[in-house]
Amino acid sequence: MPTVQKLDYRMIEKYLKGRDLKYLRDSDGDYQVGFTYDEDFGCSLTVWLIVSGQSRDTYMVLVMSDKHIPKSDWARAIMLCNTWNKERRWPKAYLSVNNPDADTIGEIRLEHQIHLKMGIHQELLNDFTDMAISGAYLFWRWAHKEQGL
Repeated sequence: MPTVQKLDYRMIEKYLKGRDLKYLRDSDGDYQVGFTYDEDFGCSLTVWLIVSGQSRDTYMVLVMSDKHIPKSDWARAIMLCNTWNKERRWPKAYLSVNNPDADTIGEIRLEHQIHLKMGIHQELLNDFTDMAISGAYLFWRWAHKEQGL
């Protein structure tokens, strides 16, 4: 029977090593995995595996792409994200813009979060992470191939 334990970075590293993924770590200890350009997505993806929250008990998989959305397409991108979020459970999709008054480009971000105050076992963390990453693949395939983004 799997053992429930407090979320920590060792669990994430175990996931990454188990999937034979090459990764980097930032100064906060979060993990970054880069995936090369894919014709089906029309972009390359960067996956962040993040532990956050005051008690360090929230796990987030954040997926970003190198596809820049020009300001002229922001409304379309927002509608596309809204459609995705209405029709699918995860990952959450949104247009991210730092300063809407000054910026000329934005980006679509995909995220999947889980609060783990009571802990998690390795198998669930692995499954959660796999689901978030495969959901991001599905989003970008849908956005690129079916929606023309």
